[in-house]
Amino acid sequence: MSARWLGHLRQTVRHELGYIRTQLRGLGRPGSQQRLQVRQVAKATLAAVLAWFLADRLLPRESIWFAPATAVIMVHATVYQTLTNGLRRVSAVAAGVILAGSIGHLLGLSALSLILVIPPALVAARWHRMGRHGTDVATTAVLMLSFGAASQERYLLAYIIATAVGALCGAVVNTVLWPPLYRERPDLAFRRLAKHQADLLRDMAESLREGWDLSGAPEWERQAARLDSRLAEARTAVADSAESRRYNLRHYQLRRLRRQADRDHAALLRTMTGIGVHLHAIVHALTHLERAGTSQPAPSDLSDAYARDYADLLDLIADLLTSHIHHGDDPERVRELLSQADTQATRIHERMTSEIQAGEVDHPAGWAISGSLLTDAHRIMALLAGEPEAAPGL
Repeated sequence: MSARWLGHLRQTVRHELGYIRTQLRGLGRPGSQQRLQVRQVAKATLAAVLAWFLADRLLPRESIWFAPATAVIMVHATVYQTLTNGLRRVSAVAAGVILAGSIGHLLGLSALSLILVIPPALVAARWHRMGRHGTDVATTAVLMLSFGAASQERYLLAYIIATAVGALCGAVVNTVLWPPLYRERPDLAFRRLAKHQADLLRDMAESLREGWDLSGAPEWERQAARLDSRLAEARTAVADSAESRRYNLRHYQLRRLRRQADRDHAALLRTMTGIGVHLHAIVHALTHLERAGTSQPAPSDLSDAYARDYADLLDLIADLLTSHIHHGDDPERVRELLSQADTQATRIHERMTSEIQAGEVDHPAGWAISGSLLTDAHRIMALLAGEPEAAPGL
């Protein structure tokens, strides 16, 4: 057994043990994702047992298992999904049974019956109203034919009833007992996004403070690309949170409060999206500068003082971004940081203007790059201040 293989095995074991520890710690936190998953598992089990008892009293023995099987898959992540997917599954199963019964009663199981059943079943499966349960139309029809049950009206009816019983039990359990409500998910996603944006700003600031050290530009590009996935996660979290309140009995107690939260999340998502756009612009400008040829300004054509001042501004914006997300209920701290950042931006603008007037910036394109960097930083500040985007008078 090679040392490389052993090292890989140890790393895998450490990773899995770390995952287990994270899950166990999560179980000790109220409202954690781990506790939610445990509740969902318990509810799915309860729904399956309840569906079994009901089906056992209502249906033939051979069709009972359809009820608990349906109940388990109906305990979805949100009440809305449970209700809508329950209706879709029952409708899909009924359509498949009717299709198989009508053909199987005449032809039984044969190649011809499959030819007549499968095409219309697949067409029905593609109806957008069926969602992901559209395939149940085809699978149900083929199963009924394969089991030789397509000509047994009693069995076909029992199959539909068992599916409906399972869907009903799953819906009742998931709606009444601890219905999932993702209140904290958007806030956590926004905090992760803000942390990554602030880390990128600080990484660029650390390099620029050394005087146009752009060796980290490739890594900045990778970090900026990862921000897009973090933004997508935040957008999904906002959508999941809104969906989790639809038909949710717990939500009705907090309806007014959650409407305000919806507006706040939508506004914050717009702000973070705009910040991402301007962060990409800053990274693009610095990367372009790092790759520039002789026809473009080189770092030596730009002021080292500007680089140091701009680094300080990026650090202030990173602090402002973090405070805006984590201490939104402390506007005084946000205003203080915003004032400091605005003062720094004004200082950079005034110094840049004096350098241009004194002829200290030799390459005209350097003025444009300096102005572009400052403009994007100022627009991030405007977004965090809740103001329309504006640029300093360059």
